[in-house]
Amino acid sequence: MDAGVDDVGGYRLIRELGRGGFGSVHLARAPGGGLAAVKLLHLAPDTDPRFAQMFAREVEAARRVSPFCVAQVLDADPHAARPWIATEYIEGRTLAEEIDSEGPRGDGALQRLAVSTATALSAIHGAGVVHRDFKPENIMLGPDGPRVIDFGIARAFEETAGFTATSRIGTLHYMAPEQLEDAARLTPALDVFAWGAVMIYAASGRHAFAGHSQTAVIKKILMDEPDGSAVPSHLRELVLRCLEKAPERRPSAHQILDTLLGRPGHGTAAEAAVEAEETEDAVATRIVTPEGTLLQPTLRETLRPQVGAPVASPADSGTPAAPEQDRTPARERSGAPLRSDAPASPEPVPPFTFAGRFHDRSDTLAEAMWANPRAAAEVFADPDERAALAAWVIEDLRDARIDRGLFRRRPADADLAVARFIAQVRPDLPPAYKGRELPLSALREAAERTPDAMDSGLDVSLEVLEVMAEHGCQDAAHTCGAGSGCDEYRRLAETVRSALGVYLTASAPYVSWLSDPDGVGDRIGEEVAETPFVLAALAPRAWSENVQRHRARVPTLWRSTLPEVPPATAPLAERIGRAMVIPVFAPALHALADRGRELEGEKRRLQDYANRERARSRGQNFGGYLGAAAAAVLLITVAGGGLVSFDWPRFWWGLVLAVVAYFGVFALVHHLVLKEAEVPSEGEGKDLYPAVEGAAEKADRADAAAAELGRETRRLHALRSRAPRPGTR
Repeated sequence: MDAGVDDVGGYRLIRELGRGGFGSVHLARAPGGGLAAVKLLHLAPDTDPRFAQMFAREVEAARRVSPFCVAQVLDADPHAARPWIATEYIEGRTLAEEIDSEGPRGDGALQRLAVSTATALSAIHGAGVVHRDFKPENIMLGPDGPRVIDFGIARAFEETAGFTATSRIGTLHYMAPEQLEDAARLTPALDVFAWGAVMIYAASGRHAFAGHSQTAVIKKILMDEPDGSAVPSHLRELVLRCLEKAPERRPSAHQILDTLLGRPGHGTAAEAAVEAEETEDAVATRIVTPEGTLLQPTLRETLRPQVGAPVASPADSGTPAAPEQDRTPARERSGAPLRSDAPASPEPVPPFTFAGRFHDRSDTLAEAMWANPRAAAEVFADPDERAALAAWVIEDLRDARIDRGLFRRRPADADLAVARFIAQVRPDLPPAYKGRELPLSALREAAERTPDAMDSGLDVSLEVLEVMAEHGCQDAAHTCGAGSGCDEYRRLAETVRSALGVYLTASAPYVSWLSDPDGVGDRIGEEVAETPFVLAALAPRAWSENVQRHRARVPTLWRSTLPEVPPATAPLAERIGRAMVIPVFAPALHALADRGRELEGEKRRLQDYANRERARSRGQNFGGYLGAAAAAVLLITVAGGGLVSFDWPRFWWGLVLAVVAYFGVFALVHHLVLKEAEVPSEGEGKDLYPAVEGAAEKADRADAAAAELGRETRRLHALRSRAPRPGTR
């Protein structure tokens, strides 16, 4: 349900049924108590003011359509703040839902569907209306038979909402070739083409023109023949005639109905008035009005002439000439510059679909990709979409400006491929990467604020700089020549390239040092990100201060292994390349210093544990000996005397005292030995070797581990002693 909307023109909205390109459809309670389907239209703030007038005419025409096979128009308000139209609510599933659930239709069911939908189209065309979006989703299978819905508003949108030859209303799999090529050629024949495609879908469960991408579908519609093998033989010829590429070769909706009913016919007078004449030569464009209707004149299509055939003039036809359509791209009409070297196509080419719009020129496609970089990156990242774009550019447009290498393999960076494509086709657009505009002045400001690449959020490589340099200069302070890109960007790229070369030389000793058998084992510094070099070249002073902070954070013992920052008098590329060693290798030195501290701490812990276990072993030995001696004395003097004199209470007391003396003396001596050795008492220290029996054995194990850590510590000290200590040269 649309937020804040619960009543439209007396129709109380109950729930939302669906949402599409024109608007949202709601189940509603009509003023008389019945149910209705109310469509609220989506209008942009800049919608052509003629829309309401055009919409009102279309609604009036739709009301004249016989209601027996369509959803009858009940009411509408084209002039409302949000225009709406209410139609009869059809209970049931769409043909698309029925095929998906029950499978393709059999011979008899398909024949009934064909007759009912052809009848509906004949009635719609007879009222002077072209549906323009005839598809399985717009055919409701009601209790009393199929009904066609959602007609009467497409023309108002298409002719007033800024749609051009590169933007179409309709559903791709059911769009006629002329719908894809030329807005001036839209006649009822496009509904006939869609009817044929619907019949194949109903008979087979498959689209008549299927493909792995939108461009592939478009190519099939324009060039390939449909597979009608699933259609029964007595219907197949009629269906395939409806799918002829040329609209003038298709039958009218009334002729389809006559054929299905087994009677000859040529359509009604009203319908014939909006159909294209089937002649061998071209006829002039002329205005015709359906007889007996109150519709405004409809622009009649000029048939495409054969090579060498004369074209009839308006005077020959006896009708006034229609105004010539302005085919200038919208950007040119607005005064924005386009590349003058864009290739002129000698004949119409199939459009390329991007982000829901059709584009017949690489210039407009590049501009759309500039405005929607995420969707553009998906095109270059997807192998099928990239192949379709390549076929369109190379085979259809034959646009030699675009590097074919962009299409030959999956790009490592799809966003960079998008930026390169845009720079080659539309260098007049502002430089941008990943949806972020990158004028050189803005990059310098970002680098001054956050010279650390990790904090800046920038991801700008040398390749990105080179691509941005191809765009026209956006900075008025630069002296770049018109149409030659940005020289300042090129100088920046050259500085970064040189700095990378200096860095590879300066970092080589560190790479070798940290990769020897006693090093950390990783080839640190061999491959580095290019963004830090870009930031350094953009803001060298701020970056140099950041490097000094990196150096100061390295522990003192390891700091001397790093080079000093070259003086400000050195060339910028050399300063960046040599000083970049510091932030690149500082983390490795931090790790080595931390490892040294960990080794020393672990070694001390093992030594303390060994001392504790060794003291515990001594205490156990002394306590055992002294306790046994005390127990023996008591047994001899007390228990033995009681046994000789047959004084049994004394005997038993002697045994008890001997046991108590043993354990008491053992505990006392054990405690005194541990205290003297300053070892924590039992329970205060963690047992590192619980599986080892005996304190002496535990101490031996700890001593061996501490000795191994000592050897590793010595290797670390030896590594530090071999570290490079380059000067500032």
